[in-house]
Amino acid sequence: STGRPPVPSQKVRHREKARREAAIAKALSEGRTEEQALRELGILPADEMIALASATLAGVQRAVDQWLDLAVRGCLYPGAGFAKVAMGLRWLDILSAHFSSNCAQPLRVAGLGSPDFSKLSDNGRSSVVAAEEVVSVLTQVLIDDPFDINRAGAFSLLTAWPLSSEGSEATRQWANSLLQRALFLVSSTRAGESESGALIIRWIFRKFVVLQSMRLDITDSISSELPCDLAFVGGLLELIRRGQVAAERNLLDAAQRHPLHGLLTAAQYVAEEVDFASADVQQHEAQWQKWLEDLAAAAMGVCNVVLSVLTSASPEGNIPASFREMEDKIDAIIQSACANTEDIAEPLADDDDDDDDDLDDNDDELLVSGDVELDGPVGPRQQVILSYCWRAIKEVSGLFAVIATRPMGSDNTTVSIGNLLRTLLTSIRHRGAFSAVHPAFTSVCGQMMRSPNPALNGAVSTWLDQCLDTATICQVSVTRRSAGWPLCLLSILTCDKLATQALLPRAVDRLLALASDLQIKSDTHATTEGTTDLPQVHAINMLRVLLADHTLAADIVPYIEHAYVLSLTGLRSSRWAIRNVCGLLYAALTRRVFGNNKSKDDSKYDGITGRELFTRFPGLHPFLTNQLEDAVDQMADAESLMAENQPEHDDPLSTVLRSGAQFIHPALYPCLILLSRLQPSPLDASSSPSPSSSSLTEPSDISGVVAQSPHTESATSAVAPPMNLEEEPLTRVNERNSTVHVTSASTMLSMYSFTELVEMCVDSPVFKTREMAARAFAPLVPSDRATGVVVSLLKGMRDAGNCLTANSSHGTLCQIHELLRVHFCTLSTSVAMRRAFIGHVFPALTALWPLLIHSPTRDHGDANSDEDNAIEVSDIVRHRYLLIVNEYVARGELWTLTRQQQPADQESVRSAQLALSRFRISTLYGSLHPLFADRRILRHLGNSQTPGAFGTVLELTRLFLACVDDRAMAVMQTDGSVQLRIDSDDSEDIGNQVQYNPWPVLSSLLSNNEFYEAKLAVLEWMSEHAENENMEIFGRVGVTNVLTILVADIESTTGDPLVRAASTRLLALLCTKLEISPAVFPVDDLLAFWDRISAQLGARFCPISVALSLTLLQATLIHMVYAQSCDDKAHSRLRAWANHLYEWADPERATPYRHAVSRSLVTYSAIKRFHEATTNTAI
Repeated sequence: STGRPPVPSQKVRHREKARREAAIAKALSEGRTEEQALRELGILPADEMIALASATLAGVQRAVDQWLDLAVRGCLYPGAGFAKVAMGLRWLDILSAHFSSNCAQPLRVAGLGSPDFSKLSDNGRSSVVAAEEVVSVLTQVLIDDPFDINRAGAFSLLTAWPLSSEGSEATRQWANSLLQRALFLVSSTRAGESESGALIIRWIFRKFVVLQSMRLDITDSISSELPCDLAFVGGLLELIRRGQVAAERNLLDAAQRHPLHGLLTAAQYVAEEVDFASADVQQHEAQWQKWLEDLAAAAMGVCNVVLSVLTSASPEGNIPASFREMEDKIDAIIQSACANTEDIAEPLADDDDDDDDDLDDNDDELLVSGDVELDGPVGPRQQVILSYCWRAIKEVSGLFAVIATRPMGSDNTTVSIGNLLRTLLTSIRHRGAFSAVHPAFTSVCGQMMRSPNPALNGAVSTWLDQCLDTATICQVSVTRRSAGWPLCLLSILTCDKLATQALLPRAVDRLLALASDLQIKSDTHATTEGTTDLPQVHAINMLRVLLADHTLAADIVPYIEHAYVLSLTGLRSSRWAIRNVCGLLYAALTRRVFGNNKSKDDSKYDGITGRELFTRFPGLHPFLTNQLEDAVDQMADAESLMAENQPEHDDPLSTVLRSGAQFIHPALYPCLILLSRLQPSPLDASSSPSPSSSSLTEPSDISGVVAQSPHTESATSAVAPPMNLEEEPLTRVNERNSTVHVTSASTMLSMYSFTELVEMCVDSPVFKTREMAARAFAPLVPSDRATGVVVSLLKGMRDAGNCLTANSSHGTLCQIHELLRVHFCTLSTSVAMRRAFIGHVFPALTALWPLLIHSPTRDHGDANSDEDNAIEVSDIVRHRYLLIVNEYVARGELWTLTRQQQPADQESVRSAQLALSRFRISTLYGSLHPLFADRRILRHLGNSQTPGAFGTVLELTRLFLACVDDRAMAVMQTDGSVQLRIDSDDSEDIGNQVQYNPWPVLSSLLSNNEFYEAKLAVLEWMSEHAENENMEIFGRVGVTNVLTILVADIESTTGDPLVRAASTRLLALLCTKLEISPAVFPVDDLLAFWDRISAQLGARFCPISVALSLTLLQATLIHMVYAQSCDDKAHSRLRAWANHLYEWADPERATPYRHAVSRSLVTYSAIKRFHEATTNTAI
């Protein structure tokens, strides 16, 4: 820690001394010298040690010079890509941190020291990189590189680069030329160039003006008596004033020739660099204070010029027919610009560059961008003006934040800046503009709240009241999500912790009171509907922004309950604006309470249990119950109405499609989503009775005390705020919501109060409602009772038979699927739950197989397939059932036996394996093989007009493949029966083994292009077997059979590209894993087949997946081509393939092509080495 080398202890020193003395004595006794003995111990004379250290130091310096050369000249050259520039900057940062002249290391590198700018004018380039070359390259990167991260890295290096404290004339000339280049860049309309120019001005001000006291005049009108730093910033202020005058005269001309955003950014950076606590600045305090006030006044003038454009109804260019004010304003500006171009150019001629004279003649050309018409309703002229205005506001806001936080800024200036920023937030409609104002206003409010002046503290509180009053009183045209008003409120409440504690309760209470008044006055004129924002909309938008902000995460918790009630109640409003904003509020609340999803899978969330949720927000429990009751009542009324009004011969599906909206309560889906995000609570099991059927009973009451939220009473009283829902009656709802019937903690917190209501939604005619109800049902069941609930649902479905409708059957299967997903197939599932699945759920689940899968045969006159309790099955029901079987049964060992591999559990493991294998083998022989063999049934299952039909065939195919992969041994007994054996090594069992040949089914699937998804599943299954060296399956089906179908798919250019690519990959894999001779390969002429492949590769519209696979296939066929004919024809094809790979290996090619080249070469090399090393017999 002290920087000194560690000092050895006295014991170590004595031991080393004794070791040296013993070595010297031994050497002297052997006739050697003392020096030889010390050399053997690695101890050299002092002069040799110094020479060795010098040589090592020189070697390190040469290495550092080489690294520096590679970083500067090899990476930071003009036109280098992003990756090279980023790597060069990072490398240079590492070198400068360890080898520059200002580091504490003994090594120095000249190229990392202070630059000598007089050498920059020398022609030629030295062999060693000099410091001035490095600085010049870094400034060039700062100017030319289009990426912000590279510009920031270059600026950081330039800022830390050592410069001499005294500047020479050569240094001044170089800095002045760089300053002129920066002033040209800050006047650019491009954001990247203006940012680069502002960063260069900041670096020049810090390194040359402040550090070296170098006078660099930006304009000639600055007095020479001013200090160099005041003269520099005064020149910047003068340029900003000129731009302001140009904007006041004509905004279009200023946007094209005198953009201000670069100059404002430079002024902001320079103000940040000024050290107002230094002696030089304190000596001219009055002048610096006046400069800040003048700069703030100029920035305010710029705001006043551009504000009229950004406060228009639609500043972003999408102008509805009812909002023409912005277009009219901009058109007036354009007409004024065209009429007064000559008058404007004369007073500004002194400030323009020489090129400006040419710009006057080509004015119309500068207004055209691409092929956009100049006279369009929102043409390039509008875009130029709009870009100029919002960029100016963005940079002005950042400048205001810097000025207000400077020590020399006056309180009046700070208040004026705060008032202007608040006005901008509450009046600007352009999202990019008010989003840039928000952080600046937050900084200003924080500065005022931390001020010891009580007047500044009170001004922030006054702004809060004005913001809320404006949202309540003012009638403004429609804004998108209330524009900047929510950000204005957020800035005030998050500017300081004291502001949050003092102002947040008052603000949220007012917002909730305003938002809860959802009664729309009846005297509202129809002409204003949809053209003005409602105060409730603004209030809810403000609540949404407060809930989404992470800085208020802990302080906003007491108001979440009331906000939930407000969002769900507002969904029933007759006003679209209120429904829309309540939906956004509900989404923000759900993210705040449950968090975002962990992955793309919607089921993986950071969830909390229902008991925890309703303990923190107890008012939500009765409210959600009432909302679900309303939804169930509405669903029942809609079903009754549909049954009464349905024509005699009308299709039920058509009736549901016509009246589907009547089944869906506005708050139904939000309530179901909330319940589905919960996690099962283990405490519910101890206070709830065991269910005797699929409908779970209510738990008995258990006395207890629930921790009350501070806003429980207000949330409960706001269960049903007064609303104008026009024709929708709320009498029953208001009567029920007027009193909360909660008598105990268990009734309040138990999930069973929702179960019956959610189950009623499972039978809905709406498909999505059934799925959402099933997802909400699963967390309501405790894990220790999930097994009983699943078994009860399965048995009830089997016993009901034809009494169940397709909707009920599908909803029940969705419930079962979600229960298995939530309670059984998780990482936290206990061994007992997995055993319960094998012992109870598995038999009940597989008992439905004959009822759900065999029933299609009855549609084709098979009298033997009729069963007394057979169910009329739709493809949607069949598909859901097959999904469950494939996920939890087909390969059940993957999850049911993972935690049962203990020695004491071997018997249970064996019984589980036997049970799963018995189902797979019986299903394979008794159901799947006859089903796939009968093309009538297959066509019926895959009817394109039936919803879920293609998915049914796909799931049946996956189940068939899982059954074929079963590892149990079917042994034929002497009595003709078949017995299953697990891991049997008995030779007699192996001899009597019965093997299933899947080729008839596989050939039916592979030759049928109608079910391409099933065909893809088969091809992927075969590829997985080949990759895992499991070639036994190919011996059972016959390799030649597989090769014939694969070759046919490859040559079929009209087939599905995914199928062609999968077939090609599988063929290449088989040619790699198996030794296939040309005689076995199923083509008449191998060279002709090669030519057909090459023709596909050369086709103009060859899909990329097919092209990549064909290239790999060619690599596997080369040895067969040479085995058939090793002549010039084979050599020419090999050369053409090599040229093809060479073209694809071009670094400019996309990555998949270059990866395909690598895989092809590796495959070709492996096959070549194999044939050179072995002489195995071909197949």
